[in-house]
Amino acid sequence: MPRLGLLAIAVLAACYVAAGPVAPPPGAVMASSGQQACQSGGQCQFACPQGNCAFACASGANCAMSCDGGNCQIACDSGANCNASCNGGNCVSSCANGANCELDCNGGNCQNSCQQGANCTGSCLGGNCR
Repeated sequence: MPRLGLLAIAVLAACYVAAGPVAPPPGAVMASSGQQACQSGGQCQFACPQGNCAFACASGANCAMSCDGGNCQIACDSGANCNASCNGGNCVSSCANGANCELDCNGGNCQNSCQQGANCTGSCLGGNCR
């Protein structure tokens, strides 16, 4: 196997610890199948094509999250920037005071909790969103 291939495998393996996956390096894309967290100051992109995932974006982080399978939970801490797409519907998001959050719920039945002082925008093409 070429050295570059071994390096890529080593880098991917380093992303996983006993407690579960951690945030990818800046600019990286990480597929998720459970709970994913982006550390403070991080630049993270999460994808959940099968649904039933949880995403957390820490203070000062920039996060892009895609939940095509639906049934995802999204938490955006104060000072974080979150852009979430829930094409499968039935997503729940929480946007803390001082955070910027955009939740596009194309599947409908989404709930967005936006604390006072948070900037929340989005759309609900499937209807029945709060």
